[in-house]
Amino acid sequence: MVTSSIGACSTAKPLEVIIVDVGHGNCAIVRDGLKSTIVDIPRGKPVISALVNNKCHQIEHLLLSHPDEDHIGGAARLLADPDVNIANFWCNPSAIHDTETYLDLVEQAALREDQRKTRYRSNLNVGTREDLNFERVSIEVLHPDMRFAGIGQTPRRHKLGEIPSNRMSAVLRVSLAGAPAVLLAADIDDKGFEAIVRRGVDLQAPVLVFPHHGGSAKGGDDRDFARRVCEYVQPRLVVFSLGRHKYKNPLPQVLAGVKDAVPSAHIACTQISKHCHARDAVSGSAAHLSPSWPSAGRAKGESCAGTIVVRAGNNGDIVYYPAQSEHGRFVIQNLDAPRCLGAPRAMG
Repeated sequence: MVTSSIGACSTAKPLEVIIVDVGHGNCAIVRDGLKSTIVDIPRGKPVISALVNNKCHQIEHLLLSHPDEDHIGGAARLLADPDVNIANFWCNPSAIHDTETYLDLVEQAALREDQRKTRYRSNLNVGTREDLNFERVSIEVLHPDMRFAGIGQTPRRHKLGEIPSNRMSAVLRVSLAGAPAVLLAADIDDKGFEAIVRRGVDLQAPVLVFPHHGGSAKGGDDRDFARRVCEYVQPRLVVFSLGRHKYKNPLPQVLAGVKDAVPSAHIACTQISKHCHARDAVSGSAAHLSPSWPSAGRAKGESCAGTIVVRAGNNGDIVYYPAQSEHGRFVIQNLDAPRCLGAPRAMG
């Protein structure tokens, strides 16, 4: 069961997934009390501010889904901070990435390993089993499987064909107190997703962070890809983590595919899509935005749902904020042509 109110949750020891509004990029903080795991971290201040302001002192795992800039840009800085305690760093190797950002990240992670401050784990794949679990949090790696992990990323000239970075994205399902809560799909493409489906993996989760920020899967029909993803995940909340000034996501055909599969799901973009609102910013109330967690677009009036908090409720259900009603009210009152709205649906 998932509801869209967060007021009834216990606050003594928060058990939650925070999908941070970082602009164009991805970041999720999985938290049980003072212990946390970070999944992806782009450049910018929102994540560091979030950790400091909410007393997330112990980072059990820093997980990077794949080596693209908008997923790893802030990781080296975090690893280089002597005041940050990170038990384990996870990132699959990439012989075809030679950006300064990636090479600096590998160096910082290696230094932490040499100093025995952080264990460097280069095997973020289905073989991790229970290695990522902590306290009441369970994190399953659904992709890459051992076939992909055994080969890694490849160039076009490879005997087996190209395996691009997005296809190697680590797809994670986070459960809170035993209940599936959030599917973090990173930038998985259509062929990578089909590999998961062929293995018969259970993908269902009430909250889906949609792949590739709602952009093109670049391999087939984007509407069909979105439809199939949502048919297998069956989300009640579909999140697009995007920056207002980077591309024009989510693509209309992606939104159409989401609505084909889950017509009354709550669709929430972290920032305002230019498809929905052409003007520079909105001047309406931002009362629906999280009071505890920062949103990168808030100061300039560019956050839509902003940072989204998903929690384990008192009755074994999954609850989230901002509520569908509050977010919907903001959208209706402030956006020129909102594309996300559909008929409301009881969340249960």
